[in-house]
Amino acid sequence: MSAFQFKVLKKDGSLSEGSLDASTKGDAMRRLNEKGLQILSLVEVEGAKVKKSEGGRKARAETKVQRGGAPAENRLSSKHLIQFTEEMSDLLTAGVQLDTALNSIGKRSESPAIRRVAADCYGKVRDGVPLASAMRASSPSFSDLYLNLVSAGEVSGALGDILKRQVSYLTTLAELKGKLATAMIYPAFLILSGVGVALMFTFFLIPKLRRLVESTGGELPPVARFMLGAGDFLKAQWIPLLIVLAIMLIAGAVIFQKESVKRIWDEKKLRLPLFGKLLITRFNVQFVETLSNLLNNGLTLVKALQLVEGTTANRYIREQINGITNKVSEGALLNRSLEKAGVFEPGLIDMVRIGEDTGQLASSMSKAGERLDREFSRSIDRIASVIQPAIILVMALLVGVMSYMMISVIYETISVLRNR
Repeated sequence: MSAFQFKVLKKDGSLSEGSLDASTKGDAMRRLNEKGLQILSLVEVEGAKVKKSEGGRKARAETKVQRGGAPAENRLSSKHLIQFTEEMSDLLTAGVQLDTALNSIGKRSESPAIRRVAADCYGKVRDGVPLASAMRASSPSFSDLYLNLVSAGEVSGALGDILKRQVSYLTTLAELKGKLATAMIYPAFLILSGVGVALMFTFFLIPKLRRLVESTGGELPPVARFMLGAGDFLKAQWIPLLIVLAIMLIAGAVIFQKESVKRIWDEKKLRLPLFGKLLITRFNVQFVETLSNLLNNGLTLVKALQLVEGTTANRYIREQINGITNKVSEGALLNRSLEKAGVFEPGLIDMVRIGEDTGQLASSMSKAGERLDREFSRSIDRIASVIQPAIILVMALLVGVMSYMMISVIYETISVLRNR
């Protein structure tokens, strides 16, 4: 018999550590699986110390993989993650066994990354590893939230249904990101075009006009002289300017490595004109979609809030969610905790209040998510309707100034030639 130290995730989402005696590692895994526990790590030990032999090194390597050391080449794009989840959901809902479904996806998928991930998961599942642990070790693309849902599905026997809801959730998040990207494509194109026009005038057209004007005894307009001087300065001092820019970038990168600075910046982003409101609305949509999804899958409210905290990269918002989780765990109502956080829409808070009063919190939040999603789309449209005309106006002024300058130079040159 050998002793094994384990770290597992219980059905209620809490972590547990301990040790057990088993003849082999496979036997230990089977015994833990029979209790409905999700294995996070399982290491063979000798007394209180891990073996220093080759077998001990192998056990540590396996533990490292299970803790998140998945191969980087198995990273899935958002599109492929949705595709993998959807295929798994369809096969399991149709009654196909888990290992057969993974084997089928690994053989017929058109994506090499999906084939690799499915094959890795298939091999681990065949060895008795739970699907959530197999996914954790096979690809870095599966988030803790995703893996906890998979674990809940394995325990409850509703894995196919849970994955189907996860497809809907992932698709919604992908659409949110797509809306933001689409709204910024046209303004970014206009800005780049404006910069290109300014550079063309500064480095090519104005120098030619200067030679023409100087040959006739005239002088350039003030705007042209300013732009010409700026161009000459850039040509003469581009090396020192690059050095200064590099130093500023390095200094900025060092400063932004501090957690306190990152937290302050994350808070300031939410106060930006136009975009701050958009970021808050986007977070509200993601918060509602995630929390309602977790509650529908049977997780407790406190555990669901703990998982939601990891779904946003904004440190200030994570801090607020952590405070909400602590208050709710102490018996406070969710709607009052959300209201005190200051980053949630009043309409969302009202729907949460209704859900808590009626005992239909998950359903109320799902409806709130649909409304917030529509509001988010309208917010993007409003911002796009303001930004695009503003950028067009700036470009029109820029091109107008350039055109007036060229016409003035040409007119002055013709006047000098006539007076000769």
